[in-house]
Amino acid sequence: MPSPTSCPAWRDLEAHRDEIAGERMEELFAADPGRGGSLTFGCAGLQVDFSKQRLTADTLRRLADLARERDLSGAVSRLFAGERVNNTEDRPALHVALRGDERFVAGGEDVQAQVRRCRERMRVFSTAVRDGSWKGATGQRIRHVLALGIGGSYLGPRLAVEALAAMADGPEVRFVANVDPAALDDALRGLDPASTLVVVASKTFTTQETMANAAAARRWLSGALGEAAVARHVVAATANVAEAGRFGIPEANVFPFGDWVGGRYSVWSSVGLPVAIALGMNAFERFLAGAHAVDLEFRSAPPERNVPFLLGAVGVWNRDFLGIPVHVVLPYAQRLASLPGYLQQLEMESNGKRVEAGGEAVHVPTCPALFGEAGTLGQHAFYQWLHQGTDEASGDFIVVARPMGSREADHAVLLANALAQSEALMTGRSTGNPHRDCPGNRPSTTIVLPALEPASLGALVALYEHKVYAQAVLWGVNPFDQFGVELGKAIAGRILPGLAGTADADVHPATRHLIALLRTAAEGGPAR
Repeated sequence: MPSPTSCPAWRDLEAHRDEIAGERMEELFAADPGRGGSLTFGCAGLQVDFSKQRLTADTLRRLADLARERDLSGAVSRLFAGERVNNTEDRPALHVALRGDERFVAGGEDVQAQVRRCRERMRVFSTAVRDGSWKGATGQRIRHVLALGIGGSYLGPRLAVEALAAMADGPEVRFVANVDPAALDDALRGLDPASTLVVVASKTFTTQETMANAAAARRWLSGALGEAAVARHVVAATANVAEAGRFGIPEANVFPFGDWVGGRYSVWSSVGLPVAIALGMNAFERFLAGAHAVDLEFRSAPPERNVPFLLGAVGVWNRDFLGIPVHVVLPYAQRLASLPGYLQQLEMESNGKRVEAGGEAVHVPTCPALFGEAGTLGQHAFYQWLHQGTDEASGDFIVVARPMGSREADHAVLLANALAQSEALMTGRSTGNPHRDCPGNRPSTTIVLPALEPASLGALVALYEHKVYAQAVLWGVNPFDQFGVELGKAIAGRILPGLAGTADADVHPATRHLIALLRTAAEGGPAR
C-alpha cells in the first residue's frame, strides 16, 4: 500500500488543519452549543466524548475519507476472516475469535471448536478450585493463586482482577512478572504451599522472566510438598503444550490456546484463567461479551460512526496533523490504576514502528509516547506539566458513572475532579501573571463507563485494541509483531556469563565497565 501521505485525503486533512488552526475549542463550543452531543458517540454501553478535541465534525468526516482511501473496511474484514494480517510472522491475529461465537477460520480450520473446548475446561477447573473440589496435594483447598507471566500474560489478567476486585469471591490472586527475585519473594510471603495454585502463563513457554519465576515457584512447592505435588499445584496457559510438558506440567493441567493469539491480546484466552478463578467463569464470560459487542461495532459501523476507528483516527489527527508527541491515559477510578500500563504495551509495542508492513520507512510519526496514572493521584504528580509544560499532550479521561466503594459523596468529588481537569485543559487561564497562566486548548477525550463491571471493562479494553488496529491501517504498519523487543534480550544473553564471572569477548567495553562497577558495589553483600 502506498504511503499515507500520498493519499488525497491526507493532503486534504493537512489543508483543513491549516484552515482551523486559529480556532480555539472554547470558540468552537460558543459557535455550536450542541457540540458536546454531536461529538459524543456510544459503543457497547460506553459513551465517548470527542468535543474537547481540536477538531470539528468536518474533521471527522475527512478522517472517515482517509479510512476509505486506506481500505480500513478491507483490513477489518481480513482481520476477522483469519487472514495472515501479521505478515512478518506469517500468521493471523484472531484474538477476536476468543470472545464471540461466529465461525473463524485459521489455517483452513474453524477455530471455534478449539475455543469452546478450552473455555469449557476453564469453566470446569475454575469452578472446582473455587468450590474446593480441586484440592492440593495434602487435601487442603486452594486459597491463593500465584499468577506468573509477563507482558500481556500478566498485564491483562492483573488489570481485570484489580478492576473487578469488588466482585472477587474466589481465592486471592497475586501476580508476579519481574525476574527480580525480590518480586517473587514478596509475593510468596505469607503463602502456604499446601493451599497455593501456581498458574504459569506464557505463549511460548520459553520467556526468560516467566520461566525463571516458574522454576523458583516449583522449587518452593516441591521443597515443601515433594515433587509429586506439582500435578496438584501447577497449571499452564500456553500455545506450546510440548514445552509445558518438558517443564513437568501434566498435559491435563495445560490450557492451550492457538498461536494466532498475540501475547498482548491473550487475556481473552486461557491466560485469563486467574480472572475466572478470582471472579467466576460467568463474570469472565461477561468480560468476553463486552469485548464482543465492540467487535461487532468495529466490523459493521461506517467510519463516521465507528467508535473504535474514531478513537484511533483522532489519535492520528493529534499525532500527525497537530504534532502532539505524548498521550496520557487518566482513569478516574483507583481500580483502573493498571490501565495505563496495560495500554503502554498495547499501543507502544504494537505501533511503535519505524517501517511500514512492507519494510519501507514510514513517512509520518507513529505511536506517541504514552503514560498515565489514576486520578486524582496524577493531579499531584504530572498535571503541572500537562497544564503549563512546554510540550503538549493529548489525553483520555476515563470516568465511571456509578459510585464505587462505600462513600458515595467522595465518588462525586472524584468525578468533579475529572470533569474539572478536562475543562481546565481546554479553557486554560489568563490572569496577567505569567506564573499562573495556563495556555489551555489542550485536547482530551472523555470515555464514560456506566459502571465498572465485567462487560464494560471488556468493552473498554476491546475499544483500545481496535483503536490500535485502525491506527496501524492508517499508518501502514504491522501492529502484531514486536521485533524491537528482541535486541536487548539477545544482548542480555551475552552479558549474563560476564556477570557470572565468565570472560566473554562479545561484551561491549562500555558494558564491561559497568560489570566491574557492579562487582565493586556488591562486595558488601546482597540487600535483603
